[in-house]
Amino acid sequence: MKFKVIALLVLLMVLVAGALPAKTLKFPKENPQFSVTFAGDWKAEITDAGIISAQPKGAAYAISIFPVQATTAQGAIEETLKEVDKRFTDIKPGDPVEFGNDNSVKFLERDFTAKDKGSPRALAIVAFTVEKESYFALFQAGTPEADKQYTQDVVAIVKSIAPLKDERGGGGNN
Repeated sequence: MKFKVIALLVLLMVLVAGALPAKTLKFPKENPQFSVTFAGDWKAEITDAGIISAQPKGAAYAISIFPVQATTAQGAIEETLKEVDKRFTDIKPGDPVEFGNDNSVKFLERDFTAKDKGSPRALAIVAFTVEKESYFALFQAGTPEADKQYTQDVVAIVKSIAPLKDERGGGGNN
């Protein structure tokens, strides 16, 4: 009997966790240029340092979104890679890939493999702009297993990035 009650409680917790509402952030905090949405089972916030920090609750996997000084997508990747070089070792790049989302945002992504204190890591840097003046980078890091587990979540996050036209004076419905 106790086993059935425990099993029922676990199932209920899983169902409730799956039903958590998504969280949408407008970024940057001052003069927001875009919105990005995270699934309800992700913890996402804009930190005091002015970056978006997000991760699935309880997972050793994280993404950050932040402004860069670069004026091109390739420059945003190179700028971010300089910081990555300070923390990770044995960094091996993949080929860059260009793509867009349904919100007319263009992206340049470069995946990497690396090591963090001897442990393998899967990394990605995704550069984008929403107004062709300011560039941003999304940096993702985790174990190869976590990367496989959360890739679809990150795809959904990237697909959700949308310019905030109304708040930038450009009209539109975003």
